[in-house]
Order: sequence, then C-alpha cells, then structure tokens
Amino acid sequence: MSGASRRAFSSSFWSSPMISRNSWRLCLAFALSACVSGPHFYVQYGNEYREIELDKILAENPIGPQENIKVANLGRSESASQHVVQIRDREIPHVHKIHDVTVTMMRGQGYLVMDKNRINLKAGDVVHIPRGVMHYFVNTHREPSVAMAVYAPAFDGKDTHPVQEP
Repeated sequence: MSGASRRAFSSSFWSSPMISRNSWRLCLAFALSACVSGPHFYVQYGNEYREIELDKILAENPIGPQENIKVANLGRSESASQHVVQIRDREIPHVHKIHDVTVTMMRGQGYLVMDKNRINLKAGDVVHIPRGVMHYFVNTHREPSVAMAVYAPAFDGKDTHPVQEP
C-alpha cells in the first residue's frame, strides 16, 4: 500500500483542517459566551448615574424558597420608579389606582391577565398596564420569572388594591 493511500485511510475525520478550524471557533464562542453577563440597567437620578447588572441584583436579592414575590428597587424620581420583580407562582388580581406600569420580561415566561385579555409573555416582551386596569401575572416557567417594572408616578408600595377577577 502506498504512503498516500495509508494517509487517506488513517486520517481521522476530526483531524481534517476544516473540522479543526470550526471546532476551535465553536469552543472559543462557547467560552466567550460564558463571560457575557446578563442585561444591564442604566439609570440616572439627579447627578447620580448608575449601571446595574441584572445578575448582581438577583444575587443580592434572592427569592426565598417560601417567597412568592420578591421586589428589588432600582431607583426613583418624583415621576417614575424602576423595580426588578421575581414571581415564583402568581400575583393576585389587583389594580393600581394612581400608577401606570410598564413591564419588561427579563427571564422566564407566563401569562398576564389584563381586564378580560390573556397575554402570553416571555423574556423580551413588554406590556403597558394603565392605572385602574385589573391585572395579574401567572408564571408558567419552572424557575421564578423576572421582570423590570417601571411605575409612573414613582411607586410607594401602597397603591396595590386586590379586586375580584371579572
């Protein structure tokens, strides 16, 4: 058997230049993706500018095994406030009489009941809930869902009024 034939048969599929080059790129991309952190929030109140990493907020404010809802405050002004909300199971039906709220799903999935509408939500979705509108969120993910809620005017925690579902 000639040397050329032997090389053709003994050559490993994985040692071909194309596979090696692509495997190296895939490994590099995977390694770099592990270094990328989660979303960041950029907020400024007065002269104070802050960059806040979602993963850091969640690590500093873990939802306990027996907790259903955990809220972390990001910041506030007179006109608005921002909060990271973790929901393990569901909210009770409620209204905010003097606050509008805009919710951005950061992680997880579930559905929002808003008046008589059911809206399926997943990470990246945004929903605006006007004041006075009955709503509640139900988590359908195996882990707690995480959202950023922006209230206008700034939320003081006192404007959540339980209601009966229509």
